[in-house]
Amino acid sequence: MKPSLSNLIRRILPWLIVAVLALFAVHIGDRITAENKRLEEEKQKAVKKETPPVNVITLLIQPGPLADSITLPAEITPQQELWVKAEVSGRIVETLADEGATLTKGEPIVKLDDRDYRSRLKRIDAAYSLARTEYKRSLALARTNATAQAALDDIEARLKELEAQKNEAALALERTEIRAPISCLLNELKARKGDFVAIGDPVAQVLDIDPVKVVVGVPESDVAEVFDIKEAEVTIPALDGRKVIAEKIFLSRKPRTLARLYDLELEIANPAGGILPGMFARVELVKKTFDQAVTVPLYAVLTEGDERYVFIETDGKAEKRPVATGLITGWRIHITEGLHAGDRVVIVGHRSIEHGQALNVVENLTDAAELVEP
Repeated sequence: MKPSLSNLIRRILPWLIVAVLALFAVHIGDRITAENKRLEEEKQKAVKKETPPVNVITLLIQPGPLADSITLPAEITPQQELWVKAEVSGRIVETLADEGATLTKGEPIVKLDDRDYRSRLKRIDAAYSLARTEYKRSLALARTNATAQAALDDIEARLKELEAQKNEAALALERTEIRAPISCLLNELKARKGDFVAIGDPVAQVLDIDPVKVVVGVPESDVAEVFDIKEAEVTIPALDGRKVIAEKIFLSRKPRTLARLYDLELEIANPAGGILPGMFARVELVKKTFDQAVTVPLYAVLTEGDERYVFIETDGKAEKRPVATGLITGWRIHITEGLHAGDRVVIVGHRSIEHGQALNVVENLTDAAELVEP
């Protein structure tokens, strides 16, 4: 027997009611969600309208030169440092220069007792004069065959030997006055009046300090990039941070220590003698230069994940601009992509703004150093 229509309706009706209620609930939920979204958007718009422009300071981008450089510690050394030593022995009878004196080449430093040397020179000179007279007489006789050639040869040999002895004695006498071997500064006078010095004993230390040398150890990783430099800027803290330009003399082809440092020698003119050996110095070595580099303060670049960006001001609003960065030198960073001449980068207030936010530019700088340097 087939079920009646009324029974079928009674069985299906509850499910239809449930389905209708479910559809109604979904519809009501969508309406509520859409209304909430609309209200939130209106709220955000109202908040934005009420938020005043953020005060910022911008930097006008002007490309300029940038140097990739390293600053290394260095030491001032004399051009030459010599110990003047005695070439003959004797007692010092007089000191002829004081420590700290500036000497020219050949200027006397100390005087030795020369009496023995003068006496020896006189004896040899007398013997030499006698031998020369005898030689002249024998030469005249030889021309008339009155004397043998062998006798003449013996006299001539004796004359030459005495001449050599005379020159040697004159040189020894000259060396009793010990002189400066170069134009120099007398740094230390080791021998004193009354001291006896033997051959080879040190008498005085002299320094050539015009010019002076600057010796800096260059790390192995930087040698190739400074190989062809011609000059470098040297800062001397002991002289109130005095900066001078030094010319390259020599770059060692072999490291001097296990630290793999290669000695670079520079030269500084020092006519007044104010730059002294032993002073500490800092040397700036320029490895590479960029003629038209775009730079901004390091702190102006923000990071989010792997992205680096800055904010620029455009028509009174903030614009988020992704950038690529390169060299960092001091407080500046090289922007290799993303910025161009004329852009105005927000450098103060940039951490509290968002893309599209209204900005009030308090000041537009052309040089960020006004903020970062006292």
